[in-house]
Amino acid sequence: MSASRRQKSQPKPNVGERVRSILALKGLTLSRTSQISEGLYGRSSPYFVPHNFYYDLREKTFTPSIHQFAALSRITGYRLPDWVRVFGADVENIVRFQVELPSRRTIMLDSSLVDPYSSVPWFENRERHAPVPPVAPLGQLLKSSDLRQIRSLFGASDRRFLYAKIGQQDALAYPELVPGTIVRVNPNIPDDVAPRASRASTRYFLIEHSEGLFCCHLRAVGGAVLVPVSAKLSYGQVELHRPKETKLIGVVDLVLRPVLRFDPPEVAPELARQWKPRPLSRGVRSVGAFVRNARVTMRISLREASATSRKIADILKDDRHYISPSSLCDYELRNTAPRRIQTAITLCSLYGLTLETLLEAMSIDLEHLGAEPMPDQFVSRVSPVSSPENRDGTNDREGFLGHLLEESEEVPFFLRQSIEVFSGLGDVSLNDFFWVGGRQDVLHPYLENGLLALVNRRRRRPVHFASTPLCQQPVYLLLKRDGTYLCACCSLENGALVVHPYSSDFHRAEVFRYRHDVEVVGQIVMIASKLA
Repeated sequence: MSASRRQKSQPKPNVGERVRSILALKGLTLSRTSQISEGLYGRSSPYFVPHNFYYDLREKTFTPSIHQFAALSRITGYRLPDWVRVFGADVENIVRFQVELPSRRTIMLDSSLVDPYSSVPWFENRERHAPVPPVAPLGQLLKSSDLRQIRSLFGASDRRFLYAKIGQQDALAYPELVPGTIVRVNPNIPDDVAPRASRASTRYFLIEHSEGLFCCHLRAVGGAVLVPVSAKLSYGQVELHRPKETKLIGVVDLVLRPVLRFDPPEVAPELARQWKPRPLSRGVRSVGAFVRNARVTMRISLREASATSRKIADILKDDRHYISPSSLCDYELRNTAPRRIQTAITLCSLYGLTLETLLEAMSIDLEHLGAEPMPDQFVSRVSPVSSPENRDGTNDREGFLGHLLEESEEVPFFLRQSIEVFSGLGDVSLNDFFWVGGRQDVLHPYLENGLLALVNRRRRRPVHFASTPLCQQPVYLLLKRDGTYLCACCSLENGALVVHPYSSDFHRAEVFRYRHDVEVVGQIVMIASKLA
């Protein structure tokens, strides 16, 4: 390994001093911590924290084992993710890479890893004396406010929803839900939207089965059989018996569609033919079988997984996230649990696992881990600043901001690190997000029941592909001379801008004088919309 690459793997300086200070806050010394760990787990246990722990920290690439992290969390009462951050790693990178990396199969996103004690930039209403327009940049409706803790924000403390990302090889809901679409799933399914036997459901459901996950329409057969329905692609029809062979996770109520780019869907050969479902596994198996089953389900080879881990290591500038093919093989065949937390973060990112289930497969007792947040200075958190008049969140429930939060019901904070990937922009502002939830004539089906659109303002030359499916047509945000906005597909024809309406209702194609009657603000790259 080169010297420059070794240097990337160094933890933050003075980590030993920080550990000493953290223990001191709890009235502990390293010697006392070592004695407690020996009493709880035994000296030969992987949980044991040795007396020479500070000496080990002098090694530039040293990181406590996952079991030692668990022991430190239990003994001090501080959260496991906070201890991980002390040593330069971050478990939130799991959901970040689950969102950003391409996936052949649909995966659940581990949105539970969002640190509720982290502070994020927040907003407040701008003073307005006119109604909110149907389409407007958020910068005209909101302005930046103080930093706020995630747990203090309206609707942030109650995690009601689950999230999943549609895979390339099981996009049964294509073209409505293209590969890479993030769906929000409500696990509380009302009786009036449950799958019926008479016809395919009008709502999309997320189900689990022996081959992974499907997000699609469902048809019920009798009282205990579900049949996934694909409208456009030739997936094999299969009957799934509940609860032995399938689990109904929830109903999709909100989607975030990528419009800029996505991988075209594929029908995997094993899903195209009539396949025989197997019973769902109950409980967590050995770590080797658990990891192997996850990799096989994701349809990724050991070499592909290793190559992707190199990308993760390069992005994070930390070689401890890289996993060689031989190490990946050892985890499966020798039933070897990963030692480093960086390895666990990479495995969860690659195989669509939750950190909780991986730790359970490693037989780590999660119930006794600490729940107290570590002081901000030890985990590089920025302390929030809340103005006294808004400390109770009252202003969040008023005006446009209150309306937006009420419509969205929950803010997906786990996406805050992935905006650059979606937009293709390095610096995104409020004016790059547009409110599109007002009453308007929708000229593209993706904008039906829309809430927000993310716009790349650098893409301002409209292009329209006559032979391309609607789901792959670029959608643009247009500013008309009267100051109103229009969202539609469009093209340049003989110096004029022609709007192509794609809607269930009839609309005549509008023609504008380009740059006289209308300007192109930019290309819409993502749309958040509700599903009724």
